[in-house]
Amino acid sequence: MERVAKDTYRLGTRGHNFYLLIEDGEAALIDAGCSGEWPHLTAALASLGLALDAVRGVVVTHSHADHFGLAKQAIDEGIDVSVHEAEETRALGTYTGRYSASASDLPFFNIHALRNFLPMIRRGIMKLSHVETVGTFRDGDVLDVPGRPTAVHTPGHTEGHVMFHSPTRGLLFTGDGLVTMNLLGPERGPQLIEPRFNLDHDQARDSLERLEGLDADLLLPGHGDPWKGSPAEAVATARS
Repeated sequence: MERVAKDTYRLGTRGHNFYLLIEDGEAALIDAGCSGEWPHLTAALASLGLALDAVRGVVVTHSHADHFGLAKQAIDEGIDVSVHEAEETRALGTYTGRYSASASDLPFFNIHALRNFLPMIRRGIMKLSHVETVGTFRDGDVLDVPGRPTAVHTPGHTEGHVMFHSPTRGLLFTGDGLVTMNLLGPERGPQLIEPRFNLDHDQARDSLERLEGLDADLLLPGHGDPWKGSPAEAVATARS
């Protein structure tokens, strides 16, 4: 676990991130990591002096296996999990389109792919349990969890991909809509995720327009290190 801002903590591996927001002794989970990361979550909470019942909700940028892995276990523990309404069928396992990149899409002869994906495989990215029920929200909703993030619908990676903007904290959680590392190469800094991982790469690029007017000074991506700067600056870098 790494503290990345006041009362904000990053969990995951070198290849993927999910986050804890703390407020007045309660916690929100931004994304739900891989299926094998439950012990890492409970250990992180314990290190902050919190028990599992401090978690008031899990809000998810999208329901791929490295962002939704703990969702079923969280629901089984009585914790609310929510996704954008356009992401609901993916979360429930009733989606009939292209769910995500498959193992055959990954060039495992690539040293960068090996270094980034093997830790995720060890954390359970190859196993995803869908849920029987899930909460939903819409674009622009202010979510009733610690930090009060606002949902910003940014489709392209998936139909229901969102980012979470916390203006009071100056944070933007960008999921996989804007990342700061190339999972298959050495490039760092704000960028679109590699095209093979997007459902609609052109739409993902168009969605960046939604970030330009947001007020934040720290971007927290699903892949890569935090990036200091405004969303507009990050978008300009990604487009270049």
